Order: sequence, then C-alpha cells, then structure tokens
Amino acid sequence: MKKLAIIFISLFLLLAACQANDPDAITLVGQDNEHPIHRSDNENFTLPEGEELAVDISDIEKMNIGPEMPRLLYADNNIVVMQGTFGVVVYNMQDSIVTNRISYEQIKSYDLPMILASVSQDGKTIFIGNDDMSNEYIYTYQYYISTRVIKKTTQQPSNLFSPITIETPGYNEEYDKYFDLHYLAGDKIVEMDNSFIYLRSKDWNMKNLQIVICQYEDGENKVFDVFK
Repeated sequence: MKKLAIIFISLFLLLAACQANDPDAITLVGQDNEHPIHRSDNENFTLPEGEELAVDISDIEKMNIGPEMPRLLYADNNIVVMQGTFGVVVYNMQDSIVTNRISYEQIKSYDLPMILASVSQDGKTIFIGNDDMSNEYIYTYQYYISTRVIKKTTQQPSNLFSPITIETPGYNEEYDKYFDLHYLAGDKIVEMDNSFIYLRSKDWNMKNLQIVICQYEDGENKVFDVFK
C-alpha cells in the first residue's frame, strides 16, 4: 500500500508540475479517455500506431439538432470540423470516427455561454470566442486539434478558413440537383477538386447527422454517419 501511495503522489506532483509550466494550457478530454495528451505548442502530434483518443458522444443518442442544421466550419480530404448543439466536433473521414469534441458542458468554465468557433486555414487550430450576436468576432481561446489542448489566445487570428454559404437547399437552382430533398441539408459547403462536402440528416435527431461528399460530374455521394 505504501508503494502505491508513493507512486500516486509522484504522478500527481508530475502532472501539477506540467500544468505549472504552462498555466494557460488545459487538456480537454472525453469521459472515456484514460490517456490525455497535454502539450502547449502547435507542433503536429501523431498517436502511436494502434492507439486512439476516445471521445464521449454518449449524449448524442437523445440530442435534437435544434432550430438549425449544424454548421460546417472546415473540411479537407481528411477531416471535417462542425458546430452544433453538441458544441464543436472533428470527424476523421479516413478512420470514420469522431476524434475531438468541445462540448458546451466543457466550455462553461471559460465564461463562454455561446460558442463562436472558426478554424485556421491549415485545419490544425480551432479558435473559440463568445457569440454575443454583435458581429464582433473576438476569439479568446485556441484549441489544438492534434493535442486537444486549449489555451488563451494572445492575438486575434488573421487567416481563417471560410466555407461557402449557398442559398437554402430546396430553394437553390444551382445545387438542388445534387441534394436528396427528403433530407435536411445545411447551407454551408466546402468545395474540393471535383466535389463538395456538406452536412445532412434524415430528421431532427442528431444521431442521424451525415457528412456527404458529392461529385459534381455525376452527383454520386460518399456518405459518413458522424455519430454511428
């Protein structure tokens, strides 16, 4: 028992020392994550082969989409970042899994009642502020996707990714030919080489949210179920 107590105390002191070295950095992890990774820089990080960071999405099963579709913030050939009543999540299309989540519950302690979120052009950093409806886009924190560390922002970002806003699906002469109008569809898209990415759901249940890659040439879809 004494050996266990000594080991526990040593680990506690080590973690405390790490936090003291960078008091502004906080690691956001899901409830199922037993191996949080704490880093304070923006260096790329790759998990050891065979490992993955668990993200708690257990509350999604009973979650409604809300008054509007989740908003697409960023997409490339590997990941999609989106915001909705779940907070902000990152979905890895290569592994078909949610890898990151910043929930409203987690962000309460940062005095951010409404999340304003944007993503850097390189898709590595999520900038977060309070959406006070005043059109003043002021970001107070930055979250590194590769490490799950959130820090105070020392200066406002100048180069943010911006999805394309289209006319409301169902009333869109240019894009309605690509949509299955039996689905709810978001009005944000990200154009790739010969395709575009958008979000849709067959109903107002968040568990049915999908990412769709639609080919311009033939309208063929590749579909990812975000929370299944």
